[in-house]
Amino acid sequence: MNFDIITYLFSFGFLYIYSRLAIHYLPAVYSYFLNIHSGIIISLERPRLLFHFTGLFFMHLMFAFHQSYTSPGFLIPLIVFLVFILGLYFCFISWGEPFKSSFLKKPISDSTRLSKNFNLSISDIHITQLYNEMVRFELIDQEATSLIDFKNVLVKDWDSHQSKIHLKMDGPSCREFYDHLKKTFPNNSMTLKNLITSAVILRQDGRNYNYNTLKNAPTRSPISKQHEALKMIFKIFYSLGNS
Repeated sequence: MNFDIITYLFSFGFLYIYSRLAIHYLPAVYSYFLNIHSGIIISLERPRLLFHFTGLFFMHLMFAFHQSYTSPGFLIPLIVFLVFILGLYFCFISWGEPFKSSFLKKPISDSTRLSKNFNLSISDIHITQLYNEMVRFELIDQEATSLIDFKNVLVKDWDSHQSKIHLKMDGPSCREFYDHLKKTFPNNSMTLKNLITSAVILRQDGRNYNYNTLKNAPTRSPISKQHEALKMIFKIFYSLGNS
């Protein structure tokens, strides 16, 4: 059979796919025989090979059909070519980032592992001083929140106690308190989300703060009602320094 453009394109497709497979897997085979870690990730390579086997099956099937097909016409060769392209596509997509991210096991981040705790790194002296200052400025409901409650919420696992912090602040003030706390004692796993979902930091009426209110507070209310009080409280820790 005469060498035509479709045969040429098919051959180029095979050359590209097999060359890429060789470049990717030959070093791994070499490392295997030398007992060297190759860096191959099984959870990714298995589906990649499956996609290649599927794609190459269609490619070889269409190539064989094209070589044996002799009848005139345009429709059948077009279908053969499109199916071949489909097989080629199966091979191509296994090298893309979306494919990799779908099959790679995502590492569990520290924030996920420690999601049951704010993990606030703060000394006992500082946490006591913070509590007393918030009581002095009437930013915390002292009757509903003892010093022990305050400590439990900020440093212990949430399910290890029944303590709650009842703040006497509106949403923007709570957001400013959160920002100051994270900045002053940066070793923590606090987020706006777990501040809400933990259900241990509440409004004075015992209800949760609204996430969207806290999230949008810096743009909607850049200066909260308790701005000056919070600034004075945390200025103490800035001047003393903390670790």
